[in-house]
Amino acid sequence: MNKILNSKMVTASFIASVYLLACICFSLTSTVDLFAQQRGTISVVSATALPLVNSEGNQIKVVLNYSMGSESLLGQRLNAVMGIYDRINGTLIKLSSFPDGFILNNTAGTMQLASTLTDPKIQNISTIVTLTNEEKSEKYSNDVRSDLDVRAILPTSLQALDETLPPALPPSPPSLANDVGNQQVDDSSSSSDDE
Repeated sequence: MNKILNSKMVTASFIASVYLLACICFSLTSTVDLFAQQRGTISVVSATALPLVNSEGNQIKVVLNYSMGSESLLGQRLNAVMGIYDRINGTLIKLSSFPDGFILNNTAGTMQLASTLTDPKIQNISTIVTLTNEEKSEKYSNDVRSDLDVRAILPTSLQALDETLPPALPPSPPSLANDVGNQQVDDSSSSSDDE
């Protein structure tokens, strides 16, 4: 009888220890996320998938608003990481980030991240973006998610235009990215961090 009672006590102690350990781990994870959100917050302004003009594939663009809670990060080099996931099965398709990071010049502003998907089979995706330190080892913001249906984008070629239509407007001049309020990450350079 004592052996059965001791066995039940050992099992109960083990279950209580596992429960306590799980609570501690969850508490530490929540503390890390809270600390990251205290440094800065981000929100999605827009997320689009547009077909590439000169090759097959789609360019994914996410525009974010950011607000850093402290001026202590001004002048420091930060980074942003965008994960692109298959929305059907949740697998990671691609990771993109600024190849060399960026210098934070303002405590609030807008930034753009872009990545190219060349596989035409990819249809339903989710992007998850976060701001990090330069090495991408420490979160500096909350995560934001956007869901895109790549099938719903514009066709890659337009039908012949009717001659009765008015002429198209000239293209707008390109903008220059001179501070993080107008930064763009593009993984098309050879030094990108795509995986």
